[in-house]
Amino acid sequence: MSFKNILPILSLISLCKACSFLPDYSCCSPGTEVVFVDEQGNWGVENGKWCGIEEKEGETCWSSPYPCCEGNEVVYTDEKGEWGVENDEWCGIVKDITTTTKNSSTTTTTTTNTTTNTKANNKGTYVMEPFIPTCNVVVEEQKDCVGAWSRCGGGDMEEKCCFPGMTCKGDNSYKQCEPDPNAELRPATSEKGPHGSNWCELCNYTEEKNGFLWGFENGQPCEIKMCECHDILNREPYDPSEYKYPVGTKKGKTTRYWDCCKPSCSWPDKALVSEPVRQCAADGITPITDYNAKSACEGGSSYMCTDQRPWAVSETLSYGYAAASIQGLTEAEWCCRCYALTFTSELVKGKQMVVQVTNTGGDLEENHFDIQIPGGGFGLFDGCTSQFKLSKESWGSQFGGISKRTDCDQLPEALVESCYWRFDWFLNSDNPSMVFEEVECPLELTQNTGCIHQ
Repeated sequence: MSFKNILPILSLISLCKACSFLPDYSCCSPGTEVVFVDEQGNWGVENGKWCGIEEKEGETCWSSPYPCCEGNEVVYTDEKGEWGVENDEWCGIVKDITTTTKNSSTTTTTTTNTTTNTKANNKGTYVMEPFIPTCNVVVEEQKDCVGAWSRCGGGDMEEKCCFPGMTCKGDNSYKQCEPDPNAELRPATSEKGPHGSNWCELCNYTEEKNGFLWGFENGQPCEIKMCECHDILNREPYDPSEYKYPVGTKKGKTTRYWDCCKPSCSWPDKALVSEPVRQCAADGITPITDYNAKSACEGGSSYMCTDQRPWAVSETLSYGYAAASIQGLTEAEWCCRCYALTFTSELVKGKQMVVQVTNTGGDLEENHFDIQIPGGGFGLFDGCTSQFKLSKESWGSQFGGISKRTDCDQLPEALVESCYWRFDWFLNSDNPSMVFEEVECPLELTQNTGCIHQ
């Protein structure tokens, strides 16, 4: 990409000392930080103007702002070069060092039959499993159980078992099954819960009544399965010492959306960045290099790229993108910056997510992050029906999106896995609160947007 196309205004700059490799630009002062790299070389910024950074004699490191590796094990390759990971951080492989790549059986110096990550599959080794509420308590099978307020014993009657969530109570003359929040944990095999309402399919509860947890699914209240949801509701807190990112101190809120519109940070001159956030044609893949292209949500041709979606890195960490509004900052300051969110409520409590801000929501409150999740609801705008030619009903409700994991299967194939993410890693948490802190953007995020804040 031509550097002058990224920042056309700078082509008018009156320059002083020219660099040997960049005759049209001035050379940076010694020690200037590298903020952008392209095929022409390394770039810095001085006095609000771009300048070229001369390589020192013998210098071979090319991967700034990431360091160069001391070793030579390749774990990822892109158009810039070969990358490794050292000290839990990306680093560039110096080209004059003999490099190695991994395959399933040996370490070799060839590049054939290797297994490397690609832009579309740079997700690491963690495999996200579907979350299915399961009762892990082994109990003796019981037959002919009875429901709430039915007689279960007393007098000459042989005592019967009660449905899950109930206990047989009474005296020697008469006993009946009564809802009991302390009842023996058993699989929810009955058609209804202890109060006669449907069982919830998931474990997301909205309120507690008399010791029982209730959810809301398919437009009506439902009863949380006591045994199936016991483990997830009572799991031990995550150990903060194992977090890769800091736990922030600023409190905020989250919501979710996926509107397919051109990101706000894709417009030129929004902020001092390496380039605006990548925007795509209707296929969600092909980049549009005219950053003045009109958004599809306003009748234009520019859409959100489909790889700007969330994915799980580990059981406790995910990466993704978000629209944001941050107290004390402006769009020029938060565009393309990254923030570590540590969730403090709902089932996702204790997990972390690092998001790069690619958008601005005019309807967002202060310290509000609207996470981009396929099937999370259009919100105020809808570019998805024109992009993918699917009915609005396929995407769920305007605010909130789809309500069940199986509904993900009706979305475009490129978005299905990230829709699953909401139910399997995010555990269908509904607008959880969080604390946040700004962090250095991971390469995995910026490689999809092409945008690095300077």
